[in-house]
Amino acid sequence: MLFILILLFSLVAQFFLPWWVITPIAFGLAARSKENGKKSFWNGFFAIFILWICMALLRTLPNDNLLANRVAEMLSLPASSYNWLILVFITGILGGLVAGVSAFAGFQFRKAFLKGR
Repeated sequence: MLFILILLFSLVAQFFLPWWVITPIAFGLAARSKENGKKSFWNGFFAIFILWICMALLRTLPNDNLLANRVAEMLSLPASSYNWLILVFITGILGGLVAGVSAFAGFQFRKAFLKGR
């Protein structure tokens, strides 16, 4: 359930707010859930990993990966016709790590401050 909530709230919020809005969303939802630390991290990680990969593909495929290829060249990724795919995967990993750590911090917050409630 935490996975779906993080995915949906982040999807809606990222249309109007900056990219880092995933951190308070993952933190708050993980602090309210009954998941343990490991599940909180992985739910946050995979929710944003999947969301950001899908959003990156929706943005790069219609323009024939033009911008993604140029950014991949700037980052000195290996020269191939699929270097844009590596960039999309890196994007998903970075977003997933941010959300995963934030969700784990939310779990730790609940454990430290909201244990008795």
